[in-house]
Amino acid sequence: MSYSSSSASISPTTLPLAFRSEQISFGLLVLMMVFLPLSKAVVSVAEVLLLLTWLIGFSDSGIRLRRIAIWRSSHFLFFFPGFYLLMLLGMGYSADWEEGLQMLNRYHYLLTLPPVVATLSLSGRRMRTLFLAFALAQIPVALGVLYIVATGQELHHGTLHIPSPFHQRPRASLFLCFSLFILAEYLVTHYKSLNAESRTAMGLVVLLNLAALILMQGRIGQLGLVVLTPLFLLMYVYRKGPGLKKFVFAVLLIAGLGGALYTLFDGVRRPFNEAAAEVQESRSGYPNSEPNYSSMGRRMAFYEVYWPLFIQNLGFGVGTGDLTREGKPLFAQQPHGITYDRPHNQFLEIGILLGLFGLLGFVLAWWGSVRAFDPAFRLLGYLFVALIFMSMWSDSTLATQGGVSFFMMFMALFMCRPADDAGRTPWNLSRVGRTTVAKKLLELPETAKS
Repeated sequence: MSYSSSSASISPTTLPLAFRSEQISFGLLVLMMVFLPLSKAVVSVAEVLLLLTWLIGFSDSGIRLRRIAIWRSSHFLFFFPGFYLLMLLGMGYSADWEEGLQMLNRYHYLLTLPPVVATLSLSGRRMRTLFLAFALAQIPVALGVLYIVATGQELHHGTLHIPSPFHQRPRASLFLCFSLFILAEYLVTHYKSLNAESRTAMGLVVLLNLAALILMQGRIGQLGLVVLTPLFLLMYVYRKGPGLKKFVFAVLLIAGLGGALYTLFDGVRRPFNEAAAEVQESRSGYPNSEPNYSSMGRRMAFYEVYWPLFIQNLGFGVGTGDLTREGKPLFAQQPHGITYDRPHNQFLEIGILLGLFGLLGFVLAWWGSVRAFDPAFRLLGYLFVALIFMSMWSDSTLATQGGVSFFMMFMALFMCRPADDAGRTPWNLSRVGRTTVAKKLLELPETAKS
């Protein structure tokens, strides 16, 4: 008797199962951002779950209509998917379909992330959370660098499950560098609203990531730090003044900061000294060296080998899947005995695969997407683009899952339109975009009365 009465009293108060696709999608995005520098397997699983959750959201009429409206008004979301279609067309004249399918699988983020991420209902606060999640996820990477250096381990030390940051040094230094500017932007724009403990904690994280970047000896991250720091100061601190004066300031700061880091830190000095020696070594024909372990020399050899292949297939390239098939035989004729590898230049690689037509399509897709950056985080997006641009000139940045997912995740987020109006435009963009319209509306008499 008591059992039945108990069941009857519980039943009316039992809450129905509620599946909120937007909230779950945001959680999966956080998971992807946290594990971008840590585990590609987790990122892959989270992406699959994100796509499934996003598709479920279409069963809600309100969500469905909002997403369709975003697609209709935001044609720029389809620039990178359009380039992905060019890669599909490149399969039509590829002889090696196995490698071509691997390429399509690696580059699929270009197809999925922009139209999916940008149609989620992400507030400005949530987007800020995603950026900070990525930056704070660098803490274990930085601690790993410090541990390896402090214990005197080999640079490539690591396990099968937790690889060393040094194993993917260009990517890890790239992530550490950009995390510094995410944290710096947050501190500058929210300094007055943060309490003393928050400022101290954020400052310690910045110092930790900076120390790891210096000790890692990753050239691209250190070069990005030197070049982007003046740009950051001009965008966020010294915003006023004559253009020539700001340009001179930027040049002097780049020279001063670069010289100071080079003089004070062996972790900065050594990789650039090695680069200079390797360039000189490559010109002399490797008389006494091991070219397989000379990164700058190998890159110069790659350009020498791949440039004629690009010119021979200038129009439409060799095809999406034929880089290995066409490039590997060329290394058999290489006089220095350097083994086959990718071109280590993203623009050259795309030109070889899809020709000048495909390279132009990639540049236009990127340029059009950058022009569509939302004002709320536009300046941070410009720093990201400058860093990635430098990386693509010295590495095949999109040739790894970590590189292409990093590139497209942030490009998609910078193209997002925050769902809330409050706080969507930072203080240093008060004269950009819709804020100007809002100011004019506030000046109207009827608005002032209300």
